[in-house]
Amino acid sequence: MSMNERGRGVIFPAALFCMVCGMVCVAAVSCPALPAWGEEAARTLTLEECLALAEEHHPDLAGAEARSVAERRRLSLTAVEDRVQASGSLSATRSGREGSSTGSSYSAGVTASVRVFDANRTRYAVEAQRGTLSATEAEGRKTRLQVRSGVKKAYMDLLLAGEVRGQRRESVDSFRRHLERAKGYYETGLKPKSDVTKAEVDLGNAQLALVEAESEVRVAQAALLNAMGVDLAEPFEVRAEDRKLPESAEGDAEALALEHRQDYAAAGLRTLAGRAEVRSAARASSPSLSLRGGYSAGGEEVSSLKSEWNVGLSLTVPVVDGGAASARTDIARAQVRSLEASREALRQNILLEVRKAVLKVRNARERIRIAGLTVAQAEENYELAEGRYRTGVGDSLALSDALLALTDARLSLYRARYDLQVAQFALESATGVELTEPEGAERGRAD
Repeated sequence: MSMNERGRGVIFPAALFCMVCGMVCVAAVSCPALPAWGEEAARTLTLEECLALAEEHHPDLAGAEARSVAERRRLSLTAVEDRVQASGSLSATRSGREGSSTGSSYSAGVTASVRVFDANRTRYAVEAQRGTLSATEAEGRKTRLQVRSGVKKAYMDLLLAGEVRGQRRESVDSFRRHLERAKGYYETGLKPKSDVTKAEVDLGNAQLALVEAESEVRVAQAALLNAMGVDLAEPFEVRAEDRKLPESAEGDAEALALEHRQDYAAAGLRTLAGRAEVRSAARASSPSLSLRGGYSAGGEEVSSLKSEWNVGLSLTVPVVDGGAASARTDIARAQVRSLEASREALRQNILLEVRKAVLKVRNARERIRIAGLTVAQAEENYELAEGRYRTGVGDSLALSDALLALTDARLSLYRARYDLQVAQFALESATGVELTEPEGAERGRAD
C-alpha cells in the first residue's frame, strides 16, 4: 500500500469519528437536560401559583367561609319572627269500651300566625345580625390577606435561603481552588505548609456553612408548604421575582389603610350592629300584636267531616319583667362603648403600623445602596489579594480574609434585597391592599 493510500485510510475513520462527536455535542447543547435515572424533575412554582394553592387549600380560609355561612343562618333564624308560620295536623282514632261497640274519629286542621307589630324589636335584631354577618365577612377577607401575606413572606424566606446556599457553594469552590493553589505552591517550595493547613481549615468551614445553608433551604421549603396549607409530595423549587411598590404608595399609605383595612371595617360594622342591638333590647318590654287563624274539620266518618275556622288577634303586653329588659339594654350600651373604644385603639395601632412599615421600606432601600457599594469594594479587595497571592507577594491569611469579606458583603446585599421585599409586603398588610407589582427581573432559583 502506498503512503497516500495509507493516509487516506487513516483520515477517513478520523473524520468519521469527529463528525459523530460533533453530532453528539450538538445534540447535547440543543436538547434540554434530563433528570438523572431515578430522579424526579423539580416543579417550579411562581409566587402567583403559591398564592393560588393557598387560597384553594388553606384551612384558615375554609374556617372563615364556614363562619360566614353560620352567620347567614343566624340571620335567617333571627328574621323568623317577622315571617308567616303555619302548621298542619292530621289524626285518626279508633276506640272501644267493653260492652259497647267500637268507634272512630277523624280530624284535620291548619293553623297560621304572623306577628303584625312588635315595636320594631325584630327589625333591629335583624339589623344587628346583618351587621355581624358583614363584620364576619370582612374578617374573612382579612384572613385571606393574612394568608397571602404569610405565603409571600415564606416565599421570600425560601428565596433568601436559596441565595445564601448559592453563595456558600461559590465560597466552597473558591476555597477549594485556593487549597489546590496552596498545595501547588507548597510542593514547589514557594509557600509554607501553614498555607495549606489554613486553606484546608477555610475549606472545611465553608463546607460546614454550606451544609447549614442546605438545611435552611429545607426548613424554608417546609415553612412555605405550611403557609400554603398543602403538602406537596414531589420536589419543587421557586423562582425569584422582584416586586415593587407604586410611587404613590408610601404617601397614601395611611389613607389606604383606614379605607381598606378589613379588621377596621369589621370593627365599625360590629359597632353599628351593637347599636342596633341596643335598640332591639330597649323594645323588649313593648307590646306585640299577632294575627292568628286556623281551619279544621272532624267527625266520626271521613265522608261526613264537619269544618270550622277561626281568626283572631293576640295582643301581648309585658307588665313586670323584674328589670330584665333594662339590664339587657344597659349591657348592650356598655358593649357598644367597648366596641367604640376598641375601634379607636385599632385605628391608632393601624396608623402606627403603617408608619413603621413605610420607614422600613425606606431603610431597606438605603441598605441596598450601601450594600452594593460594599460588595464592589469587597470584590476589588479580593481581586487585589488574589493577584498578590498568585504572584507570591501576598499571604494566605490576607486572601482568606478578603474572600470571607466578599462572601459577607454579598450575603448582606441579598439580605437587604430580601428585607426590602418583606418590608413592602408588611406595608401591604398594614394598608390592607396588595400594592406590589412584579418587575419581571429574575435573579435565581431556590430548590
